[in-house]
Amino acid sequence: MKNGAKKLLVLSIILAFLTPHLTYAKDNKNVDKFSKSSILIDQDTSRVLYEKDPDTKRPLASLSKMMTFLIAIEAIEDNEVQKDDIITIDKSTAKVRGSSYNLKEGEKVPLIELMKGLMIVSGNDAAVAIAKHIGGDEQKFINRMNKKCQEIGMVNTHFVNPHGLPIYDLANPTKPPKENISTARDIVKLGKYMFDNYEKEVVAITNMEIYSYPDRNFQKHNTNARLLGILPDVDGIKTGYTGNAGYCLSFSMIVKKDEKNEKQHRLIGVTLGANHKNKRLAAALGMLRHGKENFYTSKVMDKDRLIGKKYIKGIKELEVKLVTDEELYAILGKEENLNSQITFKEISYPVKKGDVLGVIKYYTDNGEILGSVNIVSANDVDRASFRNKIKMIFTD
Repeated sequence: MKNGAKKLLVLSIILAFLTPHLTYAKDNKNVDKFSKSSILIDQDTSRVLYEKDPDTKRPLASLSKMMTFLIAIEAIEDNEVQKDDIITIDKSTAKVRGSSYNLKEGEKVPLIELMKGLMIVSGNDAAVAIAKHIGGDEQKFINRMNKKCQEIGMVNTHFVNPHGLPIYDLANPTKPPKENISTARDIVKLGKYMFDNYEKEVVAITNMEIYSYPDRNFQKHNTNARLLGILPDVDGIKTGYTGNAGYCLSFSMIVKKDEKNEKQHRLIGVTLGANHKNKRLAAALGMLRHGKENFYTSKVMDKDRLIGKKYIKGIKELEVKLVTDEELYAILGKEENLNSQITFKEISYPVKKGDVLGVIKYYTDNGEILGSVNIVSANDVDRASFRNKIKMIFTD
């Protein structure tokens, strides 16, 4: 067989949407004029759609409770505790200051109701009660919070309590307080992790505009009720405020499948450090509008799409069919170009069905990677005849 027949024709595909090119500036100041730090991502792809100083460490106030809530969900999931566990409130928990679930010493409250009080009305007392019940004591729970940060990849986050209140040194009142510290990027990672793994459990609570618990004669609006009320597809996540942190918010919204979006997807964002709750709201609305109006989801590859064929050592009987192993959606700016490039590995005998033999990478004109799909063998090639085995030995 001639050498030319032995060589694989290496495929290189460039796909482009026939629209003018526009680079979306992630730091466009017109999107969010009010936050000190903010970020907006697409949950499925993790693509950053907007960012503003997202890696500066700042106090995060009651956004801390997102981690407390996550650990409570996982403790229930692992049967470490039960959501209907009855927790007796001790004196120190009932005395926790700041935003409150109005817990009283000696009161008995189910864990799931404490979790609602934690996230909907931002009860600092509820945070402490949860921490003591799951951790055995508050410090062990805090250690667990910080361990979870490492697991998630929240590299710039550190917790000193389960609720987010600053801790002042009463002996040195002018000394800066100890506080839970994080970044907008780390908090959006936490939000994504929560929705990736526990969407149903999260939304069941964070989407409630009003929380009512008749057994305690308790009813309050969600601290995030204004955003929930303005945009029906918003379903979370958590507000926060202290004097040092300013007004903070982690938020999420479903963008439904329509004529523009080929798949339903979720936007997750964070705003830190606004100086008024109305400005916090405006920052979130600006980012969500930016994400919904300027980006869309597109299916760029089907699962099992035939990419081509390759012949081991150029031998026709040793044909390998090349297909994609999964479907892929990308989120694109409405005037962005999408490019893709295929790279193959050197294939050696034998080949098993499902072996990864290449990759297709998708990227924008400025080189931002939007995703990739593996190219795999659709068939086994492992029963070569004696004649073909001899050919392979003597073929370069």
